[in-house]
Amino acid sequence: MAELFDKDYMKASAKFKEASKEQVEAFKKYKETLTKGPFDKKTSELLMLAAGIAIQCDYCIDSHSKKAKAAGATPEELAFVVHLAAEVKHGATVSYGLKALQE
Repeated sequence: MAELFDKDYMKASAKFKEASKEQVEAFKKYKETLTKGPFDKKTSELLMLAAGIAIQCDYCIDSHSKKAKAAGATPEELAFVVHLAAEVKHGATVSYGLKALQE
């Protein structure tokens, strides 16, 4: 697998930040508010990892799996998060698939 955060990605990231300074700063402030939520760091990272897996975001999975591990997540917790994300994705697939059976 190619490196996700390679030189080209980092150049594009710098361009993006320069072109949208106000929005980037607002997003940083928003992210800071999440540290004051009801969940500890590990739980928050596991929740974000589950969401990243469900939406199939390689960047989210890379980032939040590393942060969850750094916050103390075990292999069993990480594996369970994969199953939780799969269950959500399965439910959505079935729900959308039922449209094929509608008149």
